[in-house]
Parts: sequence; structure tokens; C-alpha cells
Amino acid sequence: MSRARIIAIAVAASLLFAVDARANGALESVASQVAKGLAKAPASAIVVSAPLTSDVPAPRAEELASRLAQLVAGALGAATRAHPQTATLAQARAVAAKGSDLVFVQPAIERGTLRLTIDVYAVVANAWDRVRDPTPPPRGHAFAQAPIDAEVRAFLASIALEHASVHRAKHDEGDVLAAACGDLDGDGGMELALVSRARVAVGRIVNGKFVPRKTAAWSSLAARAPVPMREAIGGASIVTDGDQAKLFVGTTDRGGVALDASLSLVGSLRGIPIAASEDACAAPNAGGSSFEGDPVACALDASQRAKRFASPTARCDAMAGFDVVRPDGSVRAAAIAREPGGKLDARFGEATHVLDGVGAQIALGDLDQDGSPEIVASAADGDDAITIWSWDGASDPKERLRLPAPGGVRALCTCPPEEGGAPALVAVVDGEVWIVR
Repeated sequence: MSRARIIAIAVAASLLFAVDARANGALESVASQVAKGLAKAPASAIVVSAPLTSDVPAPRAEELASRLAQLVAGALGAATRAHPQTATLAQARAVAAKGSDLVFVQPAIERGTLRLTIDVYAVVANAWDRVRDPTPPPRGHAFAQAPIDAEVRAFLASIALEHASVHRAKHDEGDVLAAACGDLDGDGGMELALVSRARVAVGRIVNGKFVPRKTAAWSSLAARAPVPMREAIGGASIVTDGDQAKLFVGTTDRGGVALDASLSLVGSLRGIPIAASEDACAAPNAGGSSFEGDPVACALDASQRAKRFASPTARCDAMAGFDVVRPDGSVRAAAIAREPGGKLDARFGEATHVLDGVGAQIALGDLDQDGSPEIVASAADGDDAITIWSWDGASDPKERLRLPAPGGVRALCTCPPEEGGAPALVAVVDGEVWIVR
């Protein structure tokens, strides 16, 4: 059976976040962002956190809130210190009553996102002023958010991949070449992009069916490639630059293009997009029916021709790479690349491994948020299937889940945390979209 190949993955998901959110784990990222977000940082203050509110079980909620208070205090610097226990605002005012300004931290986990709000209150030392206005308004305010990662997950209930469920929905997009998911329109909800040889469609799953919100025909986006590959390869990723999200899509029939949330053309790309910790494009070689070299920045501007990561192999027909956040907040790079013969080369930090007999569809992500990547691949021979391995880099990859897919796997991608705070795997299997969470 002929299969379209894809290269679409995520950074812990397909949605790529701004540089500050990628450079550190989520905890340090949000603490740094709220400190920078204050118009004027207090010269000295005591940082007190409210109890964590969370839509997922958080056995170590108190520890997480206290850790955030410490990180905010460190980010503010100077003579700022963190209070060791959580408290209500009234209790926090009492803690700060002896002279320090109060920085009140309100942490929340909602729909897979860590949200942090801080308010700065001046201490009212004069007794008459306290009587006249016992609850003065804040004189400083800041907010930041980041998707939860392995560092945050260490304080929450763990995710068991072996217990994942599969939700199936129909689609009418024909022969899908690639998929990506993320918040493209900025409304806080995940959207799914499906790329076929005919068009690009962005929508959501509604009542067991993929319902496109916007579509764009390839004929209106890009001319046909003068020398296409024998078998089309597609790629897709949703890239966030500041507050603006763009959809990068491409096929070896047409090349790569950048689209805005309405699927209007923004510009052309250097190659076929792949999802990574930064925007990344791979250069196709029609004669070899493969990609060659390392992925580079997608912008056509020559000054942006930066290598994004080192491909584990010089020639491949699919690749993926992203920075994995470890439970301690450190970051380790991971990458996979499939050679045309079916050998998958993997790298995690300094460790390398080879998986043989892998199919043309691959993806990479930390699906259980334990700080080790999951490698996802279709089968090379016999009845198709989706196999998920976990790899800690110290031993061989461990098979965690195998899902028979007799209709044929057309595309794979990973999604950022949303429902239940867990990332998801999206698989396009024949005429269906599978959400594995």
C-alpha cells in the first residue's frame, strides 16, 4: 500500500513557544516573565503565594506554590525573599505588615497551562491609614503563562501511557500528508491542521467529525514544483512568535508557505516545515526522494539561515527534534530521523540509538511528561500499527503502547497539553482522525 510520508511533530507538542518559554522549564519561565512584566520592581518585598488552583489532581500543590514563590523572589532580586507557606491575601498582608512590600502570587493550572499572576501591594505602616483603607489596591501587576512540562508534572498526578484512550472522528480531507495542532487563532483552544495534496484545512473535532473552520486550496497558495518527488512528503507546524501564531505548511509538490490564522498567505519558506523548538525547514532532494542536511530556519532571508538542530543522519525522508524539559527544569535536546530504508536514527543528549523496520510516519514528544521523549512510528511491513516507545537515553527504548491501524497511518503529530492537562497524539488513519490521550 502506498503511503504519504509526513514530518510533523511538536515541542512537547506542535505548538512552538516564544524564546523565553523555550529556554527554561515552565516554572523558571513564568517567574522570569512576571518579574520582567512589572513596570517597577519593589526594592524589597516578601513574596507570598496563594494556594494553587488546578483542574488536574496535584498531590504536591503546596510544594509547587512555594517553589513558584521562591523563583519569583529570585527573579525580583534585591532584598526580596519568599515566605515558606501559602496564604490567603488577608493572611499575606499580615505577614508583610512589619515593613516589606507584599508580592502576592496566584498560581493556577488550567487546560494544560501554568498561569501565574502577581500583584504588588505597598505596606501600610501607619495605623490611621490602615483604618481608612485596610485593603489598598495593588500598585503593580503582571501575568505570564506557559504550557506545563515535566518540571510542573513532577508536582501533579503522573500520566500512564498504557492507559491511554483513543477517540475517533471522521474526516473528508482525502489523502492527508501532514498534521499539526495548536492554538492558531489565539482563543485558548486547540485547533487541528490537516494538509493534503489539494488543500490546507484548519478546524476542530465536533460530534465525531473533523469540521474545518478555514480552508485554502494549494492552487491559491503556491505553484507546482518543477521537479516533484515520486511520492509526496508533507510537513506542518504551528509557530508562535510573540503573540502571533502562524501555520507553516508544505508539500514536496508545492514547497513550503507560511499562513496566518485566516489561512491567508504570509510568505514562502525555504523548505518543507518540520516542528522543532524553533521554526525549522528541511531541504528536499527530488532526485533522492529524501531530505538532505540539517534543518534550517524557514525564513528566506539569507541572514536567518541558521541551523536549527543536527539531524541524526545526513539523508532521511522524515525527521523531528525538540528540547525536552527534564523534571529538574533542565533541557536536553532530542531528535529522530528516518532513513529511506526504514532505519530510525535517534539521539537524546549524547545518547544515540537505532530502531529498525520503522514506517514512514514518525513523531516525537514527551507524551507522559516525565522528562524522557516518546518516539512514535507507524509500521514498515504487514498490517499497519502505531507504536510508542519511551527512551531515557540510558537504556534501549521501551515499548509503551501499540495500536493496530489496519486502515493505514497517513500522518502523526503531537499536541500540547489541554484536556486533563495531558499532551495528545493525533494520528490520521485512513479516513479517520484518532486522538490518543
